[in-house]
Amino acid sequence: MSNKEIKKKANAKTRFIVMLVAGIAVLLAAAYLIFCQAVQSSGIWRDVSVNGVQLKGLSIEEAEQAVQQKFEEEYQDAAVTVTLDGQEYRIPVYSLLTMDASKAIEDAYAPGHGLWIARGLDWIAVQLEGSGNVEVAPTVSNQDLLDQAISDSGILNYTSCTESTWEQTDTELVIHKGTTGVVPDQEGLKKAVLDAVENNKLDETITCPTTEQQPQTLDFQSIADSVQRDPVNASLDAANNYAVTESVTGISLDASQAQAAYDAAAEGTDVVIPLTVTEPEITTADMNANLFKDVLGTYQSTAVPSGGKIHNISLAVSMCDGIVLLPGEKFSYNGVIGDTTEERGFQLANAYSNGEVVQEPGGGVCQVSSTIFSALLQTDLEVVQRQNHSMVVTYVPFGMDATVSWDQPDFRFKNNHTYPIKLSLSFENNVITVQILGTKESDLTVQSRVEQTGEMTYDTYRDYYDSNGTLVNSEYICHSVYKPVS
Repeated sequence: MSNKEIKKKANAKTRFIVMLVAGIAVLLAAAYLIFCQAVQSSGIWRDVSVNGVQLKGLSIEEAEQAVQQKFEEEYQDAAVTVTLDGQEYRIPVYSLLTMDASKAIEDAYAPGHGLWIARGLDWIAVQLEGSGNVEVAPTVSNQDLLDQAISDSGILNYTSCTESTWEQTDTELVIHKGTTGVVPDQEGLKKAVLDAVENNKLDETITCPTTEQQPQTLDFQSIADSVQRDPVNASLDAANNYAVTESVTGISLDASQAQAAYDAAAEGTDVVIPLTVTEPEITTADMNANLFKDVLGTYQSTAVPSGGKIHNISLAVSMCDGIVLLPGEKFSYNGVIGDTTEERGFQLANAYSNGEVVQEPGGGVCQVSSTIFSALLQTDLEVVQRQNHSMVVTYVPFGMDATVSWDQPDFRFKNNHTYPIKLSLSFENNVITVQILGTKESDLTVQSRVEQTGEMTYDTYRDYYDSNGTLVNSEYICHSVYKPVS
């Protein structure tokens, strides 16, 4: 056989082998493609678990639901246990957690669900891979909720620090100075809880980190303000039939002195600071012992008998009798008597009007006001308003009368004493008697004095004498001008 024939035969054999291999390859490729089509599945191929949940055969949605359900079952009651000073506190963490197993599920789902032509290879790889488990730890999704969870556990209420307190007695302020201690370190505790969650150490007990806390400094100015009490004199309760009210002792505290004593004291000790006690000028005992015990001023005037006038004087006396003036209060004659009308029980009688004698309801009441004024001149009570008659009167001396008319002029005076005063009036046998009762607050004796300054003009004074009868002061009271007697 020639070389040419041998070469031709070899080439034919080679072509056959190539064609055979190609045919086999085509058959294998066709078989592979048929296999890729045959193994198509919507479920997970891999024999893998996530947190112990078998995923094989599940869709992505089913896998996520199963893993989430397992998470809820395992972590719904999950809590971190924290100890502090021998006490255990339970901090629930489930509401803070999120389970995100999506990547692990997507990795498990990937084989067989990419290009369809790669399914066969994926299937073979999965068969060779074997089973496995992927652990996915939960993560904290909302750290803000951790603050509330820690607060709800009650651990933040713990403190070994004792705060300073104070109490007041009648004469002292007693301060119980607190002591330094520890309280939970909230930020440190949050970090420890997060570390336990992130490292899946929920079964371990955490010791709560602490920080030092000192007792709060007391606000001594506020304490002084709350302790402060001004002294109050005993008085009379007008709404309670003028019963004697209780006096009040004044109390004050030097805030700077208290602060200095507190700062110098050791923790855990008591600091006693004396209060400044101020007694009132008039105690309840003083009031009960001295109330209306002195006649400060008195005067009498005689009324000329006249039916209407006598009646009006009697009515005015009854209205003024028993009037009590507390310290600082003013007496208004018109305010007490009111409008002297017949409807209110007053009768017609002689009265001055525009320099003439006329018949008016209430005629005669000016004699009561004048008698009170004359008694007032023997006291040091303050005259607020007084006006003389236009013409002279016969029942009191010049300069000692006080005319009134509704509603002006009025006769008014003020109780400028520290004790109450009371008017005591009576009308018997045509004589008006006025007594001004109170408590004598000075050793001086008061006498009225009237000086004539012109034909019908007069100045009225009060003269003050000491116990030796020496004149120590003269007080001008008022000026009176009368029409000449024709």
